[in-house]
Amino acid sequence: MFRRYFLITFLLLSAFLSGYSFRDLDWLKHESDHFVYLYHKEVASSIFQVEALAEDAFDTLSELFGNPFKEKITVIIGGYEDRSNGLANPVLESIYIMTVGMDYPYRNDGFWLEEVITHELTHLFQITSVTEFGNILRNYVSKAYLPNALQPMWLTEGFAQLGSELIGDLYEYDYRRLPFLLDQLMENEPFSEETVVTGFSGIGGESYYNYGYAFLSYLSETYGIESLLELVKVKRGLLGLTGIELAIKKVYGKSYEELKGEFIEYQIKKWEAAEVPFVYEFSRGVGEFVNHFRPKIYDGKLYYLSLDRQMKCYSLNIEGVEIFNSTMEIVDFAVFESEIALILFEEEQSETRLYFFREGKLERTKTAHLREIDYLGKDRLLVVRNNLGISSIEILSLRTERVTRIFTPLDPSTQIDNIRVSCDGSLIAFRINNKGDKSLAIYNSSTEKFGFFDVTNDFSIGGWVSEGFLISVKNEFGSDVYVVTSEGEMIGKSSFSRYVREPVMIADGVIAVGQLQGRKLLFSSNTKPTDYSLESKEIILSPPQEIEGVAYNGFSDWRFVSLLPFKGISVLFSDLTFRNKLLGGVSFDFETMLPGINVQLFSEDYLPVDFSLSLEYANLEPKALLNVYRRYRINPKLSFGWKASLEYPLRIAGSLDAALEDSSALYGGQASLNTLINVRDTQTATSNLVDVGINVDFDWNKHGFTIDSTIYSRVTFGEEPSIVPVELWGFRDDTNIVVGFSLDSDYVISRRGLNVMNLVHFSEEGIGGKIDFLIGSRFSWRIAIYKFETAFLYAAYPMHIKAGIMLENTRLLPYLDFELIY
Repeated sequence: MFRRYFLITFLLLSAFLSGYSFRDLDWLKHESDHFVYLYHKEVASSIFQVEALAEDAFDTLSELFGNPFKEKITVIIGGYEDRSNGLANPVLESIYIMTVGMDYPYRNDGFWLEEVITHELTHLFQITSVTEFGNILRNYVSKAYLPNALQPMWLTEGFAQLGSELIGDLYEYDYRRLPFLLDQLMENEPFSEETVVTGFSGIGGESYYNYGYAFLSYLSETYGIESLLELVKVKRGLLGLTGIELAIKKVYGKSYEELKGEFIEYQIKKWEAAEVPFVYEFSRGVGEFVNHFRPKIYDGKLYYLSLDRQMKCYSLNIEGVEIFNSTMEIVDFAVFESEIALILFEEEQSETRLYFFREGKLERTKTAHLREIDYLGKDRLLVVRNNLGISSIEILSLRTERVTRIFTPLDPSTQIDNIRVSCDGSLIAFRINNKGDKSLAIYNSSTEKFGFFDVTNDFSIGGWVSEGFLISVKNEFGSDVYVVTSEGEMIGKSSFSRYVREPVMIADGVIAVGQLQGRKLLFSSNTKPTDYSLESKEIILSPPQEIEGVAYNGFSDWRFVSLLPFKGISVLFSDLTFRNKLLGGVSFDFETMLPGINVQLFSEDYLPVDFSLSLEYANLEPKALLNVYRRYRINPKLSFGWKASLEYPLRIAGSLDAALEDSSALYGGQASLNTLINVRDTQTATSNLVDVGINVDFDWNKHGFTIDSTIYSRVTFGEEPSIVPVELWGFRDDTNIVVGFSLDSDYVISRRGLNVMNLVHFSEEGIGGKIDFLIGSRFSWRIAIYKFETAFLYAAYPMHIKAGIMLENTRLLPYLDFELIY
């Protein structure tokens, strides 16, 4: 009976799967001189452009860093995720890029594909740069031998951004980056190690991107780009294992702290006359880690979004009062009368989804992959949608669900964003970024005609006023705000000393989002820029040349990854995506004087189901295990899964589970509750057993104080519960009823900000305690007290280290625990 329900449940769950993942798309393969490209067919029209950019970058980077690659570099191109990003994997010698670009508030957006390709390839070349002997180690011992990876994050990201500048024409330390530098120069300790190593700032991890680029640009301009290339060469040998201090001393004859001091002194002199902008009342006194952004005016009231970085919580506010909060990212919102439309980012599926907030209740819809929204009127939304890598502007009828597409660029590398609608819905404005060439588009819904204008500088579209749309345009280091009419007339309104975006008009002046100790609402009421007229232009968007690829087979392209000390000596191979892995090895038992062999094959998010297969022959005994499993996410809170296992000697098992996850603000902190219910049927040669387990995790944190708790219970139905023992927190029990509880609490005392030669950076320190017990056939328990440290090895790789004493089943023992944060 259980097996029949298992099959029915599997079929039902397959029908309810939410969102896209790698396995859901048809992947193709194409090769050029130095690259292998893997892409799903929906982004095929981008491959010709990607190939040209990648090959051009390869030539320049080879001249700078040399060519350490024995095989072609893998470039994986996707468009199904709704968050723009890129990723370099130096172990697999591959990069992953998303084709949909973004209008990022902390860096000027030029040509997205060029930026992301050059950035990630620079990572790959710089980090994999090794000596000739190092190349032998990488090719025949382990691809994980990477001395140049042992460096602070600011150095890693600084090199990548500098590489983009050296290759491309549109990359520079621009006016969007400048506010962070100006903020830091006002600090008692500018660019503290805690800020640039851990990202402890109002802009989060962007702080080490920003500082790294600014600092390396200074070194390049002052000592020459050759000095940075020499630094990479020095670090690629054994000296690289010691971090960066000795390498910097050898290249520059100065310590890192001396060079950093020179950099700060230079910047202070350069920007001593910089003006500090005026903060609007709702953003005053909220602290560096609270960010305000996306202001909009509806019915004369100011709405805006807020992000508390420490609490990791977003909120929608009206006139300084919070009306909605969420632990999911609020991407955009729109208001019509009493109805609020929201785009929330569902991180588990990496997709955005349309929600409505009505009468205090949040309603999830089936409309997904939206990037921006605005109301055109009652029951009509204007949206920017990601269609598997190609953006389009559409009108969505909320009553009939009819979709009317009004603009789709023929070239997928053309970025569209910043949509705004006039009060009566007759005019639509948006921004077109065609490979770094930005234009203003205004669509008249009455005549169904477009007007395109050349703004010449970076700009951002804001709210609507009676004369037209507000628009902020780059001046030298800040922004001028104008009203732009449908005919392209620019009427000056105000100026800001820093970069701002998304301006809106209030009675006293102009509000816009700028950076001053995190993103804030800034205010300006004077210094009106001179009026002028935009020149109209013709937008010619032609479809790119397409390249036909062949179907990708993830079980035919295997690459060596590393030797591993696993069951003797094993060799790990991977396909080009790292979704399929093959592990094979040999061993020798010196007691029995018998050899052994093992082979394992793993596949995740590639086939319709995931599986792991293990075959082993040791001590004249064959063993085999096949696990087939799949997880289905129904919505952000609910998911289901199943697993089937076949083992030799004979053992068959099947399980179903349901997981409910939720998080919200609670008593001034953030709480999360995860509940997992699992039902399993296990059959051996002599017995059959059904067991049911329930696991409830509750976590809460507030300003450095955390509580993590787990309640577990398991009951079995059958004669031999020992065939499915419970193993938790280092305890083991095999009776038919088992109950467990764990409580762990930490309190952060301080942030030490102690950097030891960039080998270890000590960040948070505090004290904590832990209680574990498991009750079954016996009572097992543990009480521990400890001190903890968050240490960043090589100022890049964070670990949570706990050390103290514990009392375990009446024995006094030392307590030591290590946890990689990511």
